[in-house]
Amino acid sequence: MLLQFLRPFSLLMAVMFSAAPAISQADSSQRLIQMLDYIGVDYPPTIENGKVINEVEYAEMQEFSGELRNLILAMPENADKAVLVEEAERIRSGIANLVTGELITTLTQQLKVDLIATYQISVGPSKAPDLSDIQALYEAECSICHGIMGYGDGPMASVQEIPPSDFHDMDRQYTRSIFDLYNTISLGVNGTPMKAFDKLSDEQRWALAISVSRFSGTQEQREAGKSLWQQGYLHDYFKSLHNLTGMSYAKADELGKDVNIDGKAVLAYLRSEPSILDISDHSALDTSIAMLAVSLEHAKAGDHKASYKAALSAYLDGFEIAEPSLVMIDKKLKLKVEKEMIAFRELSKTGDVEQMIIVQSGLIDLLNEAKNIIGSNQMSPGAAFFGSFIILLREGVEAILVLAAIMAALIKTGRREAVKYIHVGWLSAVVLGIATWWAAENLISISGASREVTEGAAALFAALILVYVGFWLHSASSSKRWKQFVEHKIDNAMESSTLWVLATVSFIAVYREMFETVLFYQAMWVQIDTGESQQGFLLGILVAIALLVILAIVVLRFGTRLPIKQFFQINAVLLFLLAVVFSGQGIAAFQEAGMIAASRIEFPRVEMLGIYPTLQSLGLQLLVLMIGAGLLSYQRKSN
Repeated sequence: MLLQFLRPFSLLMAVMFSAAPAISQADSSQRLIQMLDYIGVDYPPTIENGKVINEVEYAEMQEFSGELRNLILAMPENADKAVLVEEAERIRSGIANLVTGELITTLTQQLKVDLIATYQISVGPSKAPDLSDIQALYEAECSICHGIMGYGDGPMASVQEIPPSDFHDMDRQYTRSIFDLYNTISLGVNGTPMKAFDKLSDEQRWALAISVSRFSGTQEQREAGKSLWQQGYLHDYFKSLHNLTGMSYAKADELGKDVNIDGKAVLAYLRSEPSILDISDHSALDTSIAMLAVSLEHAKAGDHKASYKAALSAYLDGFEIAEPSLVMIDKKLKLKVEKEMIAFRELSKTGDVEQMIIVQSGLIDLLNEAKNIIGSNQMSPGAAFFGSFIILLREGVEAILVLAAIMAALIKTGRREAVKYIHVGWLSAVVLGIATWWAAENLISISGASREVTEGAAALFAALILVYVGFWLHSASSSKRWKQFVEHKIDNAMESSTLWVLATVSFIAVYREMFETVLFYQAMWVQIDTGESQQGFLLGILVAIALLVILAIVVLRFGTRLPIKQFFQINAVLLFLLAVVFSGQGIAAFQEAGMIAASRIEFPRVEMLGIYPTLQSLGLQLLVLMIGAGLLSYQRKSN
């Protein structure tokens, strides 16, 4: 019994001492939060129907609650400090007047929340700790008192006057967060066998706290919580690890009741998989996971149309938004997710529930892997340079080839003054591209179906015009036709409408690449967090622009030096091939937007050439090739 009488005074002295100047604010606030946690958990059992049933525990609660005000006054000055003092006084007064345990628990939880917010106390680790060896650490450090399974039945439990905590006891764990457990592990409880494990690393203590917190949840709860989480419930309240480690079952229960779900089940699931919240900025990927679950539920109910709509949303409103960030880091993973997303979408049309479950399970693993990869990668200066350089160079080459071919044709035909139409087209595209970047940063969010439809429509329109321009170029390739062309007045040889068509194709070719470049650069900029990386990013853009200018000059000079027949024939073939590339890219974009079916086949995927392994995209490309070959053959016979 001596330990029971000494415990309140020893813990109180420890807390009072922690407020001395030699103790850091972080340590002092931790001990204050530990005291609030202790009062909230241990006061309710001391009273019943307004009467004290445990004099020793009640005396301890009176001592602690009386000291709360002094401890808060010892904290640094803050505009909201007076509010905290008032809350502490309500707790002291409530205990003195034997109010209900539920009320004191509520008051201590509220003061804890306000204290954390006021002094911006960190209540979680910077990243999810490694839990791979945590069971061995728990057995070595904790099981001797708390037991292997956390029931408080370890070998030393029977000889201790104050029994070790049973981590399965929901009455005691209901108001305790992982942070509370971390505090107890870090600081210990003076006057009890619970020592401070300050020799363990911070990561080990967080790992132990998370591991211990799992005992209070059941497997059935975790499975139910996983289903609810995948359907999108409570995502707004769990955006980071700090939200998880600072959340109690009591608070989760309250949040769940607002939307008629079991909030405790969601918390139990997240405690079992804390790495899911290792990233605080990936609601898009969470949306994908949630919408996959919604799609599956609709499929189980036999509503194929709703199932397909949800599956499409999983891509367009989820993964599509995060795709530019992922492609910068792990393009193979991006392709895997994209492939499985299309497969899941096609299954949703037929309602093959068994296969959908299999694909969904694999997709969730891939999406969680994507979250971890995106969050753990901040771009170095070298990566920022290389990324911005490759993006602009890759997107710019196609546009440069189109512009150079058309401009060389105008120069070759003596229509240098008509080149201004081409300049108007591509300069307008650049200006609109910059405006798009500004709008995407400040006004709107460009993603999902709008992005894919824009890219797809632009690509197919450009392919159509390129076929027309290629045919026109090849029609002038014979010496006979060239002679007729020269004999007519050059001013009338190319009508104004034709020039505007060329200006349009130059605009479309450039804006389409600008549009995609903007989205990729947006994703990159988020991952750049240092001045050196920003400089590397900008340098990559400048070097890519320089190379594109050199490429344009080389194509122009080389092209205009060719004999007229070879010049027109080569340019015609080049534009026909670019039309093939654009047509494949256009169909792929519409497929990702869900506007065209995607029948996958075994075929190499070469994105730079617009080659995608689907019957629809390859079929259109074959058709464009046949049209181009037919037109070239027809012109050759005519000549």
